[in-house]
Amino acid sequence: MLKKKGDDAALAKIAQAPEPYREIGERLHRIIRDRAPSLEAEVRWGIPFYMKGGEDVCYIKTDKNYIVFGFGEANNPTVEEGSGMHPVAWTITSLSEADEVRIGDLVAKAAG
Repeated sequence: MLKKKGDDAALAKIAQAPEPYREIGERLHRIIRDRAPSLEAEVRWGIPFYMKGGEDVCYIKTDKNYIVFGFGEANNPTVEEGSGMHPVAWTITSLSEADEVRIGDLVAKAAG
């Protein structure tokens, strides 16, 4: 498995996505950096992952028709006590300001 570390590697992978998904991926990357600057970026299996202490916190997976944003199981901020089902990833085709705020809050919670 080839690993590339750092923001430059993550942004280079995101830059390969077609518009409008490239721009959405760049916005997601900025949200992650703004809300959880201590996370370490690393590209594995062609996917930018953002990690804390060696554990995956979140990731951005690009495709030609959408972008996927998700969380690792160990730090998933959507887990609700008593619930047997919780989301780990979202397929994103557009990104509103309200979506940005929600994603930023979830990233901060997961990285906390």
